[in-house]
Amino acid sequence: MEVTGKSKAHVVLDSCFHESGTYFADHEKLIKCNPYCSNVKYFADLNIFQWTLQADDPRKNPITAVFFVRQHEEFFSLDDTYGQAFVAARVKNRASYNGRGKRIRWEAVHDYPVFDKTSPNTFVGKASSEICLLHQHDDRTSVYFDTDICLDFELSFPLNLMPEGILKFMTETVMSQIMQQATESMLCKVQADICSTGAELVVEGGRK
Repeated sequence: MEVTGKSKAHVVLDSCFHESGTYFADHEKLIKCNPYCSNVKYFADLNIFQWTLQADDPRKNPITAVFFVRQHEEFFSLDDTYGQAFVAARVKNRASYNGRGKRIRWEAVHDYPVFDKTSPNTFVGKASSEICLLHQHDDRTSVYFDTDICLDFELSFPLNLMPEGILKFMTETVMSQIMQQATESMLCKVQADICSTGAELVVEGGRK
């Protein structure tokens, strides 16, 4: 059964655009802020990161989720095609920004290296994220963080006796709640790391 979790966050950091961009581009450092992350490995020859996350399934059994992702970075303007679409979809007050932005994307890698499964309840998932950093006129940085995670679970007895639609809804709800908590925890750690004690944080979770 394939399930998807989603989370969205918006944080305003008391750090300049360059400093914030450097921090969020440090993939391993950022992922290790996730409280469910037990390991991050980088395959330099393939330019692929492997995440190992550990959490509980709906029956409170421990599971290990492994993700393989590739990071892309690019700068953009709020006046170009991508910037205009982003503003229309996410930004409430365009006047707060000076027009400069940085986009960091994590895309799922389907052709990944062989790895050792740490437990029978180990699943390979697909993760994709988009982190957009906007430079504010007050020299703070506005960060928009969107993440989707997909896992294909093998249903065991007695869960396989439940209607799949109900079980899928329940699992995706729990998964999104876990992601929401993880996102909030990650960004609180980022705030502490770059001394953003007065940062504003809004985290959204759940199904779309």
